[in-house]
Amino acid sequence: MRIGRIVLVLTMGCAGTGGVVAQQASLEHCQKLKDGIARYDELRRNGGGGSQMDGWKRSRRKLDTEFRKLGCKYYRGRLE
Repeated sequence: MRIGRIVLVLTMGCAGTGGVVAQQASLEHCQKLKDGIARYDELRRNGGGGSQMDGWKRSRRKLDTEFRKLGCKYYRGRLE
């Protein structure tokens, strides 16, 4: 009986830790996406050739779409 309780407590502790790690990884991924979007914004502000600008715009849209699909807006307050 006592061993069963110990296993249950350990299992619950591992599950809780796994959730926190997954949340941090998601936050880190969202930060990378936001940094990528800002990078393409800066490149486009500095200008370039027409095809180059279009390529940057497409790349930025892909990152922005992924940012929205992953629900990164919920991390807005914690993103730099």
